Amino acid sequence: MFMKILITGGAGFIGSNLVDRLISEGHSVMILDDFSSGNEKFVNPKAQVARCDVRDAKTVSGVVSEFKPEAVFHLAAQIDLRKSIENPQEDYDINVNGSKNVLDVAVKHGVKKFIFASSAAVYGDNQNLPIKEIEATNAQTQYGKSKAEIESELKEYSQLYGIKSVVLRFANVYGPRQGTIGEGGVIAIFCKLLNQNKPLKIFGTGEQTRDFVFVEDIVAANIRALSSKKDFAIYNVSTSRETSVNTIANQLLKISGKSCKIEHQSPVKGEVLRNSLDNHLISEELAWKPNIDLQEGLNRTWDFFNTSL
Repeated sequence: MFMKILITGGAGFIGSNLVDRLISEGHSVMILDDFSSGNEKFVNPKAQVARCDVRDAKTVSGVVSEFKPEAVFHLAAQIDLRKSIENPQEDYDINVNGSKNVLDVAVKHGVKKFIFASSAAVYGDNQNLPIKEIEATNAQTQYGKSKAEIESELKEYSQLYGIKSVVLRFANVYGPRQGTIGEGGVIAIFCKLLNQNKPLKIFGTGEQTRDFVFVEDIVAANIRALSSKKDFAIYNVSTSRETSVNTIANQLLKISGKSCKIEHQSPVKGEVLRNSLDNHLISEELAWKPNIDLQEGLNRTWDFFNTSL
């Protein structure tokens, strides 16, 4: 069934990949993006585009009123850790107040499905790995706290207003079009450094682990979320596997054929040392599982950076 779908952040890394998939399946797509971090080059020519900041409730409302989407994917966010430290109020304004604007407008104009891009960051430093959705949220970063706050708002809105909502807690997403600034961008950063024949900088021992999931699999999970029949649901989107930063660095060195050095620097204060999310729930309820293994994903990511930079 073809739908009218609005995607905030649709010119960004995950959003643009999702737009391409939805359009290839015949859906009508409206991108809402202020292009502060989104890229004009990633915009699918078959998508409609509204250049708009999610904090501008009046303009967002006008776009939704005119386009009349049946579903909204909310991916727009401020993900630059440096900016969140320098200006926490603006960070909150975009990630919380902006998200509430989008949600309010969706309810006002009768949107039937709201899919929210959340993050493993909501769990904080939970070492009961792989982390299940039933675990308490304990975000340590401003980014994680903002995601957790919107998750709570969504649950309340689904109960009060009947808007069916799905929260997708992404593990560390990587792949073509990823920026080198933001949460979890280590693979994109390494690819950029390799392209410049510069040393790979690793903070700490490099034995810290993350759950790396390829963007194509993240897109597939978002598509599956459209079929959810629940009033409100939360799913981890992950591989359920831990991979160390050292492993990533060494595999990319091998794939690229480069002989760049690895430089270990002082560890980041308060960094989570191990992380992995359990994906059994989304597998059971939405028949989703990751299809791209790390080797293929890294190969495809390196190919993208090697040809586009």
